[in-house]
Amino acid sequence: MRWISSHKLLSFILALVIIIVALFAFSALSGGSNPVSRAVNTGMSGISKVLNGASSGIKENVGGILSYKKLQKRIETLESENAELKMQLAENSISAEQLDELERLAEILNYSYTKKKTELISGDLIGIDGSNWTEVFMINIGEDDGVREGAAVVNGMGLIGKVRETGKDWSKVVTIADSGERVSFKLARSGKQLGVCYGDSAGGISGYMMDADSNVAAGDVIITSGLGLYPEGIEIGNVKTVKYNSDTLLKEIEIVPSVNFKQIDKVAVLK
Repeated sequence: MRWISSHKLLSFILALVIIIVALFAFSALSGGSNPVSRAVNTGMSGISKVLNGASSGIKENVGGILSYKKLQKRIETLESENAELKMQLAENSISAEQLDELERLAEILNYSYTKKKTELISGDLIGIDGSNWTEVFMINIGEDDGVREGAAVVNGMGLIGKVRETGKDWSKVVTIADSGERVSFKLARSGKQLGVCYGDSAGGISGYMMDADSNVAAGDVIITSGLGLYPEGIEIGNVKTVKYNSDTLLKEIEIVPSVNFKQIDKVAVLK
């Protein structure tokens, strides 16, 4: 009795099964022709429907549980894939920025120079040398990285200057805005029109055309000529003003540099 009281549901099911079996046996022995047999068959049909319904409900519940587990697992998989895709997107974003920088450098170097498989060594500005940091500054790459004295230094905007001095893991760069620097240039639209430019110690650049009959005009882009230290085709700046000097018989120009020497951060040294 104690077992029955503690297992009421199971006891009820066992009793129900016994009653069903007894009724089924009685119906079979009587041939199913008397009213009692017909009542038993009707009751059996009803119980069968109830049991079938319960079975279907159990299957649906079990199926629902399994479907939920499958859905939960799928969600976890998608979350994991989403995290991986976000990471790949971040990596691709960085690569895109680097590619954009290289494309700008390639344009500045006029493509023809990059076809020579020139190596670019990238570095960062880490300090200044002296009071006028638009003229000389330090970068965090040096001899161990393959940097050599006299190498051209550029960024995504154009020509910065050259390496003046190197150490094991540092280099000193002098910009073309330095008053002691001279750079041979040509007009981007006409390679035969040559000139020389130099810094004015205030972040600006001036110059003159070698030919007094040059048709240089405001807005002209000037690039390195390839004569002297710097490779050909690196953008220097744009002509701002043109005036004829009757004393020197030369056309003097004022140039707006492509590089803002007060906002240099990253650089590339041509190896």
